[in-house]
Amino acid sequence: MALDTSNNSSMIRTNVWANEVKDVLQEELMLDSHVRWITEFPDGDTLNIPTLSEMTVRNYSEGAQVTLDDPTTGNFTLTIDKYYQSGFKIPEKFRHDSFYVSVAESNFVQKLTRALLEQKESDVANLQSGQTSGNPNTINGVNHRYVGTGTARVMTLADMQKAKLALDKGKVMRGNRRAFVDPEVTYQLQTISNVIQQDIYGSNAHIKEGMNGMAYVGRFAGFDLFESLFLDTGLTDAITATAPSAGALTASAGVANMFLGEEAFIGAMRAMPDMDAWYDNNTRSDVYHVTMRYGVKLYRPESLVCVITD
Repeated sequence: MALDTSNNSSMIRTNVWANEVKDVLQEELMLDSHVRWITEFPDGDTLNIPTLSEMTVRNYSEGAQVTLDDPTTGNFTLTIDKYYQSGFKIPEKFRHDSFYVSVAESNFVQKLTRALLEQKESDVANLQSGQTSGNPNTINGVNHRYVGTGTARVMTLADMQKAKLALDKGKVMRGNRRAFVDPEVTYQLQTISNVIQQDIYGSNAHIKEGMNGMAYVGRFAGFDLFESLFLDTGLTDAITATAPSAGALTASAGVANMFLGEEAFIGAMRAMPDMDAWYDNNTRSDVYHVTMRYGVKLYRPESLVCVITD
């Protein structure tokens, strides 16, 4: 006897769930790599780091009494002031009814840690506030904070060269210099004709195409350039610049693009992202919870240049 399949809708699931979930695209985390993280941290939540004064060199005559200076020290304080948590729960009913619960559970666990790491990246970007807002923050005669001098306050090549000058005059080592800029800055740079001409700057493949799997854009004015979506925004700096900059410029809704030298920031991690999981009888749910605790601070002002662009 043949099987009658004329009315088999009850045997077929019209809505089928894929054994995967659509995830949100994630930005590369790079700013964190420019923090000097302290691994040995004593009890408490405050770390005091002594700072030494510079030595004085004097002329000397044979047989004369030598001059000895008393050492003077300052104190740099780093406080563990960031304490974050993130968590989610999977109700028992959801576990019973959901076809893709195991996939969702695994993805949410990863998202917990990712969310905290993104928060840490934003906290590092916020260290631009260690400078004085609305002030050129001049060090050794060169501005370390200024508004982009291009039309509509975009960044120019001269602004990038100025950042190099600021670090050079600040006696910052030339190695490991990086810049973290808004994608709008990358766009502006990639449309400047004398940047993309290979006969002027050599091979420009990295400028045209970037590098796979990274936020790396290219190398300009001695800086490795990276795009970042975590930079501080909404800045309204009104800065009266000093030489060798332009005059007074105002950002209306600026982004703090950061040009960094060695050891610009310092941090101490009291507790890395730590996962706890338990079953909550009151809510009949599996609970997942992560905490993280640390502190970060601007360590060497001479190693930070902020270019504010609209």
